[in-house]
Amino acid sequence: MTIQLLSAAEIDSTQLTSFLERFFGSTKADFLRKHGAWLHGSQENRWVLLVDGVLAGYCAVIPTQVCVEGKELSAIWWVDIIVAPEFRGQGLQSHFDQKLQQDNLLKLGFPNELAANIHRKHQWGVREDLQVRLCPLRPLNVSQVRTANSWRGVLLKLGALALTPVTTAFRLWLHVRESKQVFSKDHPAAEVLADIVKQTPKQAFSTTCRDAAYFQHRFLDAPYAEQLAWFFYGPAEAPTHYLVTRTLQHHGMTVTRILDYYGDLSKEKPLRELLLAAAVDADRKKSSQLTVMVTLPFMEAIFKAAGFVFKATARFCWLSSDPAVMESFAKPFFFTLADSDNDEIS
Repeated sequence: MTIQLLSAAEIDSTQLTSFLERFFGSTKADFLRKHGAWLHGSQENRWVLLVDGVLAGYCAVIPTQVCVEGKELSAIWWVDIIVAPEFRGQGLQSHFDQKLQQDNLLKLGFPNELAANIHRKHQWGVREDLQVRLCPLRPLNVSQVRTANSWRGVLLKLGALALTPVTTAFRLWLHVRESKQVFSKDHPAAEVLADIVKQTPKQAFSTTCRDAAYFQHRFLDAPYAEQLAWFFYGPAEAPTHYLVTRTLQHHGMTVTRILDYYGDLSKEKPLRELLLAAAVDADRKKSSQLTVMVTLPFMEAIFKAAGFVFKATARFCWLSSDPAVMESFAKPFFFTLADSDNDEIS
């Protein structure tokens, strides 16, 4: 048996797309065909396993820089790993594991419950205290309500129906309450966004390093940049906080995701005003819901008060050969839907 580990750049893209469609579906497979190099920073960060010339496995990472207790560290988000069923039980995953270990980089991820249990067995740190919060603007159109079946679906639909008058009043109030301290701007310069980060006082958590290169790549050069909306708090010439959303079609409905927000997060008013401005914009676009990731416990009350009343558990895992780094991620950290592949393709 001959096993080869190659980059995505070294095999036929049609062959890889066909393989990925089996496991991801056509939408994500086609997105990766067109934009995989953007999402992963390079085709060299996407790997395949060939067994006797047959495509048997796929693995991919997203490189990042994270600020951990004042230090900038190179890291990777481990986002995908597949071994085709007909090739399982042959130890093929170990080839991906060895590849991941080569650079001795900090490894990060947002695993599901099953993957989290596997990571624990392999000495990863795992936390289960993160939240994805949801603000229902049109409850009957929320995806979880529309797709639920059997008795649970009936209960969710009845609950959504009962909640509709409340959310209708909330949406009306949003437009009356619209903030005068928040302004929006299409296609902001990466340097303007980076300046907000530079001018923000040092904050007591680990997070993604946000410099001009990061903003340019992650948002301004994104293949869906036209779906983004930018909101700023403070003087037009020197805003102190920003928030960015993405509005898209998902399962036939319009949804809005808060991809990132930053500034002095110890101040409640700027974030509250930005959230309300994002909600107004989402309502004008007829979104059924807004979603956001919350990783700092002290911010939960702010989101709840802004209408993000529903929540689901999210998990985070990390692995480093440095015990001090392992300990750091047991402390407060700040990640958002812009990190890893949380902003799922649609």
